[in-house]
Amino acid sequence: MGFSLRTWLMLAVISVPAIIACEVRADVVPTNSVIGLLVPPEESNGVSLREGATLAVELANQSAPPRWQLVVRGRAGQWGADGVEAARMVTDDGAIGLIAPPDGAATHLVLQVSGRTAVPVITLSADSSVTRAGVPWALRIVPGAMDQANILLKHDAIARWNIVVPDGRSGREASHDLSTAASAVGCAIAQTNVLAGGNPNLTQLARAILSNQPDAILLWLDATNASALIRTVRGAGFAGTLAGPAWLDSGGFVSLAGEAANGLKIAEPVLDPPAQMAYDKFSGEFQRRFGNAPDAVARAGFDAANLLMQILRSAGNRPVNELFPVKAGFVGASGRMCFDAQGNRQSELHVVVLQNGKFSPIKPNQNQ
Repeated sequence: MGFSLRTWLMLAVISVPAIIACEVRADVVPTNSVIGLLVPPEESNGVSLREGATLAVELANQSAPPRWQLVVRGRAGQWGADGVEAARMVTDDGAIGLIAPPDGAATHLVLQVSGRTAVPVITLSADSSVTRAGVPWALRIVPGAMDQANILLKHDAIARWNIVVPDGRSGREASHDLSTAASAVGCAIAQTNVLAGGNPNLTQLARAILSNQPDAILLWLDATNASALIRTVRGAGFAGTLAGPAWLDSGGFVSLAGEAANGLKIAEPVLDPPAQMAYDKFSGEFQRRFGNAPDAVARAGFDAANLLMQILRSAGNRPVNELFPVKAGFVGASGRMCFDAQGNRQSELHVVVLQNGKFSPIKPNQNQ
């Protein structure tokens, strides 16, 4: 009994967790080139990601061929539904490159498709596990969770940290990465608290966190839950240090958290002069196109689409996998970037702090 490529991919994504590489497509990049973006409906940064990638494609199409098309898919459900959508972008839409979202679980589903088709992937997931999945043509466009946590945890001489992560796989991955970073810098993690899904009792969670008397709290949560928990712990009297992931650099988070988030620290790539010029140009184009300032995920989505198009364009008649590991450096709106042999972004990071609705760089060991 024979199966079509589409049917085989659907079955493979649903039933087989292992990643098996096959021969790489060696056809020339077509005149109308398609890249796919997976955005699950529950992805809190989905709008920013779509807007950043969309702008990159629109600007690319103002220059020389090929003419690019962005296909966006993603749905929630059982049996690896987002993985099926990723497969459909390849089999139905003809995508020759894929962008995976910040959610690590969804990225792993995209990587299963990539491992079987050799379609390259750029991911926005900070989980260390995504570049250990055995897919050599995958790149992480954002600094890893361990790299971010490393600089945050060692920035101040803080004795006791509490970590807060979501439940499920995302929380397990985050807890592993943050604990590994803490061990590497000799930082004491007093306790790891898990934010339950659905409608969590934030008052109860805040009470559990503060009963441990932490000096600082590292909240590795999405913007909605992070802002709500920050308001709760501040309202309960916590006056210590707050820190979180780079994706909290968003207008939505700042608006939801309000003054309670003043002093929150995150780690972002340093913008040297060429990168600052790239960011300024991107920011101006973004505001003209969408009417608001871009956030960290929009910048990463823009850079992911640009990098993916550059790799596909440069492949020409060669198999795309011959360009990996990527050794060249790039300058993007999110900063200067290069990649190690596993596809992890290597960038100089610095700590920025939120004050009065704006994140600004601070000097090392500067107290807030």
